[in-house]
This record gives sequence, C-alpha cells and structure tokens, in this order.
Amino acid sequence: MSKQNAATNTRPRPVFIDEDQVKQLLDWDEARFALEQAFVAVSNQAREPTARSGEHPTSSQPARTFVQADGGVLLCMPGFVGQHQVTSDSPERTSTLACKLITGFRKNAAIGLPSINGEVFVFDSATGKLAAIVEANFLTGVRTATASLVATDHLFLRPATPSAPIKLGIVGCGFQGMMHAVGFVRTQPALARIHSIRLWNRTPARATQLQAILVEEAKKTGSNFSVFVCDTVEDCCRDCDVIVTATGSSEPLVYRSFLKPNVHINAVGAGEFHHAELAQDVYDDCRVYIDHWEGARKELATLRANVVGEVGEIILGDADRLLPAKRSGITVFQSLGMATEDVTVGRLVYEKFLQTQQQSTD
Repeated sequence: MSKQNAATNTRPRPVFIDEDQVKQLLDWDEARFALEQAFVAVSNQAREPTARSGEHPTSSQPARTFVQADGGVLLCMPGFVGQHQVTSDSPERTSTLACKLITGFRKNAAIGLPSINGEVFVFDSATGKLAAIVEANFLTGVRTATASLVATDHLFLRPATPSAPIKLGIVGCGFQGMMHAVGFVRTQPALARIHSIRLWNRTPARATQLQAILVEEAKKTGSNFSVFVCDTVEDCCRDCDVIVTATGSSEPLVYRSFLKPNVHINAVGAGEFHHAELAQDVYDDCRVYIDHWEGARKELATLRANVVGEVGEIILGDADRLLPAKRSGITVFQSLGMATEDVTVGRLVYEKFLQTQQQSTD
C-alpha cells in the first residue's frame, strides 16, 4: 500500500452531530456572539485593505447559489471566517472554513417531513479535511433568529436605550416565528425585557400553539410578559416597538398605517421576493439595513428603499454615519442570511461537541 493510500485510509472520520445534540449544545447568548463575529467579519472584509482592522475577523463568501430540482431547490452556501473568536470568554482566535447545503421542498409537509433540511460541513482550515457534519435545521433557526436579535440590539435598542420594556409583534408563527419569539424571551433581560408579545398567523391554530409555548417559557424564565393571539396583522403590529415578519407571503402584509412612528422591523420571510411582506409605503418611510451588500445587490435588486448599510458596519463603530442623530423613525433589518453566519455558529457547535467528548473521557 502506498503512503498516500495509507494516509487516506487512516485519517480520522468526520464527526456527525445530529439535531438533538445541536439543541443541547447551542446556547442563545453564545450564538449571539458568534453572529456578531459573522457580521463584523463581512463588513471588515469590505473595507479597503489599508482600513481593515486587525483586531476583527475577516471573511470570504460568494453569493449563494440555487440549483432547481424536481419539486424543490438546493442552496449552496460556502464561507470562510478568519481570525474570529468562537466564544466571548475565549480570547484565542481561529479560522473556520465551512459550507452549508440546504434543500427546500414545500411538498414535504404533506408527508410529515420538514420542508427545509440542511447540513453544515465544517472543514479543518489548515488541511481542508472534513472535520464535522452538523445537522442544520435547528441551527439555521437559531442563527436566523439571532441575526435579528443582533440587528435589533444595534439598530434600535442600543441607540435608543429605552427605559420601558418592549412590546413585540410576531407576524407568522411557523418555525422561524417561533424561533424568533423564543430567542427574544431567552435573551431577556440581556437584550431587552419583554412587556408583551402579539401573535398573528394565517392559520390561527399555529398562533395558539406558539402562545402556549411562550407561556411555558415565561414560567421557566420567571418572566411576567403577556401573550396575545391577534385576529389581524394590524392588531398584531399595533403599538409594537419591535416586529418580526416571518412568512412566505408574496403579498404585502404590513402597512405604514399599522406602525408607530418609532419601530424596528426584522423582515425575515422569503416569499417570491425577500421584500414582499412589507408594503411599499413602509419602505418609502424607513431606513433599511442588511447583513451583506453582495447578497443584497443580487436578492434585493427590485427593492425600492433607502438601503443604508450593513449591521456589521455599525458594530464596527460606524453608527454616527449610518444611524440618524435623533435615533427615531422606522428601521428595517432585511434579513437575507449568509454563509458566515453558518460558519461561526457551525464552528461553535463543533467546539462545544469536542468539549463534551473531552469531558466524558476525563
């Protein structure tokens, strides 16, 4: 046997981390830190080389590719994040190469399967060998919701420093709506204390189910927020400080007349266009922020709005340039999702897995 074949046959197999393990390993606050690293890496990389900060991570990611299949689609999202911290309490910096493959097959629901399925492939960034395969359905839910938490923090809560607890509206109570609601609850009061949560879903039973989940979350966390199921989108949005839209609607659901003068919206849903959920009169009167310019130029090409900049730019210290002095009005985080988010969160799960394996052998 040649040395090359011997080396190939004796190399360690990649570990497989299933959904149940991901749920046990993935902490919301640690995920928030990982997402901030992803946002910062993209915005730092976009700067001129002489202006990049050596104290912050950098990144490389192409726009995601779509492959049409019979009855569905395959998305490929490769990415690299260089010199990032895995957790806030670990000063050591590392680099991560990973790729998420995700499929969307809408007819799966009829046969009792998730419509969206995915895996994150984590590679050794020094050798290129596959180190881990991480099931990514729950991971994607956490990272998408956490991206909204980070955006809400830096675009709305941190600049405004509200003295009162916030009123949260969830438009669309499917998987992503549920994950966003739970994420806001799990991270309070570190993010912002929740006063009340309003829920709306096209199928009311979904909203009722989420209400029951949130009532249990309130008991677990010792919180005293109230949860309401609303008959209309307008009722759901009325008087809310923060709104999440997480539907597959291809028609506008939220209109300017539904909103307070000062409100932040996390627009997450993906219908025919990423920006279908909000009516044009909302976009005419708001400032839009994104996760990355390259994806926005491709996937928001038909959006008519004032797109101000990336959330990562604000985290890097450009708030004075990108946020208005009065810190008022409507802000929208147009969430697209990007590979670097899956890179940093996938690496976080992998490192937590290795820690538990080490502890079990000690």
